Amino acid sequence: MTRPESSASPNLSPSALLLARLEGVQKTGNGWRSMCPACGGKSRKLSVCEGDNGTLLVTCFSCHDTPAVLAAVGLTIADLFTDRIRDQTPGGRREARRAFKQTAWAAALSVVGREAKVISIAGYDLAAGLVLSKTDADRLALAIDRVDAARDVLV
Repeated sequence: MTRPESSASPNLSPSALLLARLEGVQKTGNGWRSMCPACGGKSRKLSVCEGDNGTLLVTCFSCHDTPAVLAAVGLTIADLFTDRIRDQTPGGRREARRAFKQTAWAAALSVVGREAKVISIAGYDLAAGLVLSKTDADRLALAIDRVDAARDVLV
């Protein structure tokens, strides 16, 4: 799997890449603050923090729109992550596929659990003779669609 193309330079760390494109950057105790290129303004409402593995956490306390912040400076979410060394052996690839499937299964089971509650509540209301509002009927349809999508992951 290759990293998506972007205008990012492969030689720069994610923090150096982003900070060079921001205005009004100021170092803070555990990261940096700057003006937000997406929503503008003069205050430093954009927070950039670097994790132990070099991955960046980017948060604007005004617009809360990280993809828009990155797009405004010509970057993508993928640019916030450091490249990983991948094990190219057959066993390593098999283990990576297994780990990916387990993560997908866990997410799908979480969706099924949450959406089953919605379906159960709607079923209880219908069994009691209540008529679902349009909003409730739409939410029930969404829950059914999400359970169907989760089933596709689990198969």
